Amino acid sequence: YPDLPCITVGIKGTHLPMEVCTIIKGQCKLGGLTGDQTSNMIRYSVRPAFEKEKIIQLIANREIVLNDPLLAHYCINPSNKMIEVNGRVLDTPTINYSNKSIRPRDGSWNLRGKVFSLGKTMDNWGILDFVGMRDVGQFIREIQLVGGKSGMRINEPRFVENPRINSRDDDFRKKEQIRQEFKRVHKSYPGLQMIVVFINGKPFPIENKE
Repeated sequence: YPDLPCITVGIKGTHLPMEVCTIIKGQCKLGGLTGDQTSNMIRYSVRPAFEKEKIIQLIANREIVLNDPLLAHYCINPSNKMIEVNGRVLDTPTINYSNKSIRPRDGSWNLRGKVFSLGKTMDNWGILDFVGMRDVGQFIREIQLVGGKSGMRINEPRFVENPRINSRDDDFRKKEQIRQEFKRVHKSYPGLQMIVVFINGKPFPIENKE
């Protein structure tokens, strides 16, 4: 039964039917995150420092026991206050482009109108269109125009292909079809610098590492 949906378990990759498996709660998930999970993690981690401090202080107030006689017996006197240290703010570095110099603000800057001092050439790239874009040629012209304004030279793509994905397949089979397409173009066009993929993100999740 080559199409029987199975679960891969163990280091050796044993395949078991889903009906005979039970997933234990509370396990650590291995592997990559989905796009939504990554977005939520980034959204949580980029909170302002004062918000993080407030959360840490609430946890410290709840968990750290002050004046504990057992700890005092061993000369351990915990505190729920954060340590304060002296610091300094480094000056913002200047970024030099071919046509102007800028100083980032709040860690970011706008590349619009900036020309790289040493623009690279992209002459080995291609397009995989899984959704049937109506005007791929317009996209190519726009990316060449934007690259040219930034000091880059973007040549015509080596290939523009329109592989089709069976919409009736489940996500696993869709991902496998996409993975095979990537393997095929990498083998057919060695040394690719970039592959532009037109794809519906939700039905076709692809991990960045792939």
